[in-house]
Amino acid sequence: MYATATLTLDYRADLALLMARWLAEPSARAQHEAEYTTLLQYGQQHHTSRWLLDVRRRPQPCPLMAAWIVQEWLPQVVAALAPQRLRLAYLISPARGEAVQQDTALHATVQTATQPTQPYDLMVFGDEGLAMRWLLA
Repeated sequence: MYATATLTLDYRADLALLMARWLAEPSARAQHEAEYTTLLQYGQQHHTSRWLLDVRRRPQPCPLMAAWIVQEWLPQVVAALAPQRLRLAYLISPARGEAVQQDTALHATVQTATQPTQPYDLMVFGDEGLAMRWLLA
């Protein structure tokens, strides 16, 4: 297990699943990027391509960070985990879901990330049970 004031990472060997839970909003973009880099390293260390990312305690998504995740970080993860296919479930709060719907740039970024033509599988959930079932299917 890995833990900081804003992030916990836990590998579930019984499910071959990485669980990341943000406990608070990172204070700066550099911290946000560093946490995602740590997440990638943790996933590589455990040789798993099924990840649950719980961002429910981070109600305000940042369009710039969402774009960075889709344009820069996800391609790095795909390359690092190849030939495994990344399967990523984002668990979000209702407030975050509403924010995504209201911000056109953010909504477009999420739509791009969830396209079936991507070299990974990414879905957004409001229910952890549904997210887990999808990840393990």
